[in-house]
Amino acid sequence: MQSRNQEGVGVAAASADTDPILALAGARTAEQFCHAWLSMVCFLVPGVRVGLLLLQDTDNSYVPAAVWPGEADPAHLAAPAQEALNGRRGVVRRDPQTGTVLAYPLIVGTELMGVVILDWAFADDGLIAHTTRNLNWGEGWLANLLGQRTLTERNVQVERSAFLIDLTLGALAESDFRKSGLTIVNQLARRFDCPQVMLGSEKGKTVAVTALSQAAWFDERANLVNLAAQAMNEAFDQRVRIVQPAATEQPTLITTAHRRYMTEAGQSAVASQPLEQAGQIVGVLLLERNRPFTAAELEELEALAQALAPVLETRRGAQESLTAHAWRSWQALLRRLTDSSRPGLKLAALTVAVALLLAAVIPVVYRVAARAAIEGSVQRAAVAPFQSYIKDATVRAGDTVQQGQVLANLEDKELRLEQVRWQSEYEVATRKEREALAKADRVALRLAAAQASQAKAQLDLVNEKLARVHIAAPFDAVVVKGDLSQQLGSPVEQGKVLFELAPLDSWRVILKVDERDIADVALGKPGELVLTSLPGRSFPLTVTKITPVSVAEEGRNFFRVEAELTDQSLKVRPGMEGVAKIESDSQSLLWIWTHRLTDWLRLTLWQWSP
Repeated sequence: MQSRNQEGVGVAAASADTDPILALAGARTAEQFCHAWLSMVCFLVPGVRVGLLLLQDTDNSYVPAAVWPGEADPAHLAAPAQEALNGRRGVVRRDPQTGTVLAYPLIVGTELMGVVILDWAFADDGLIAHTTRNLNWGEGWLANLLGQRTLTERNVQVERSAFLIDLTLGALAESDFRKSGLTIVNQLARRFDCPQVMLGSEKGKTVAVTALSQAAWFDERANLVNLAAQAMNEAFDQRVRIVQPAATEQPTLITTAHRRYMTEAGQSAVASQPLEQAGQIVGVLLLERNRPFTAAELEELEALAQALAPVLETRRGAQESLTAHAWRSWQALLRRLTDSSRPGLKLAALTVAVALLLAAVIPVVYRVAARAAIEGSVQRAAVAPFQSYIKDATVRAGDTVQQGQVLANLEDKELRLEQVRWQSEYEVATRKEREALAKADRVALRLAAAQASQAKAQLDLVNEKLARVHIAAPFDAVVVKGDLSQQLGSPVEQGKVLFELAPLDSWRVILKVDERDIADVALGKPGELVLTSLPGRSFPLTVTKITPVSVAEEGRNFFRVEAELTDQSLKVRPGMEGVAKIESDSQSLLWIWTHRLTDWLRLTLWQWSP
């Protein structure tokens, strides 16, 4: 000690106040340990003017961990420190004017932990070697003790994590929100040694007390509970943790309710920790006890709050009613639209609002849509003139025929035999009539005349049927229905429809208008028709007739509306189907999109009204 003082070193003087070895043994934090370790190195090495310890930080950079003495300026030690770090070896710099500097890297295994830099007015090679040995010895001690500190910190983190998991599982295991809150406050009271812990949940723009530790029931109107709620609302409104007494002055925070609560509760410390979930304060934890909260406890409380907020929000959302859930979702959406976050969402909402406004004020022509089919303006049925059999059929549905063209032939064998029979009987009766006339037999003459008339009538009937054996087209037309090619030789009854024909030059459109839209359809209204087979082309039409009788199809009622194509020369065919739209009055787009729903609501409300 005396030799060091003779050399002008201030180490002995410093050790008179604080023993570095005792300071090293009594260090409680990593910062205290680093300062004590550097002080001990400077104490053991004679002649040191300035000492600097750089250690690796979490971002792999090297930052000052300790400076000796505390008021020294180590800026001139940066260059040798950087050289030692880059080369991972000791660096010695001698300057007759500034002195001698030693930068010694601290390497544990293969990892570069940091560097120690010492500054002398003068140091010979023996002192440098002595210092290097001391640093080599102290390096292992530093690494060992820092490792123990790291292990202790990790044990603390593991213990905190285990408590957080137990707390979360305990809250989730409860059947409802209130019991979950009671489990949380009871465990927090034991964790932080608090006689009372309270949980407040968000209700609109305020906080209400929902759980007290060691109390299954409490009176919300009690004075102390009301004061606790006011203290929670201070933290809720300011969205920040409030601690009383505060470690540092916080002039911007309002803490009046917290001080009032401390006075009434008779405690010396209180802390309110907001529970934040997705940018929203969902609750507040209030802890009270008779000694101040440490920085480590407040840090743990904040970590617990971040994990408990989604747990409590999930438990509350699981038991609330559908109406309450919808209301909360609506409020959350409004908050997103009014806060400073999510500019894309706000832009989308503004765009939708502008589009709805324009849709509500801009009028357009409302058009009633309906299924449509094309028919001929006149349809003619080709029927069987008498009971017979089908001999042959030359056309089928879809074929175009000319006037007088044979569509089908019926069997005429029986008719021709019957024609021969009646022809023979007619000739016999005529001969008898002449014989009776020659004999002047008036009775035989009358009888023969009657027989001749009967035979002539039957013969004319057979000839008429023979004339109608060939079923021909009455006009130029298209066959819209009928195919007898698979029924050759089959019998047909008199009057059976064999073919349906429609003219080629005149069409009409049949629309099936829903009964909900029939009030918007009027005679003479124009419209457009788009056929399924021609989706890229529209055909103008005009409403000509509205049938006042509905037809039920697919569980709904439809009215038959007839319309004429404006251009009858269009190349369309009966049987084509598509969609027609008939123009009505001008309405807003919003009304067009929503009138079905509003009409249904209006009818339903009227139906259920008394």
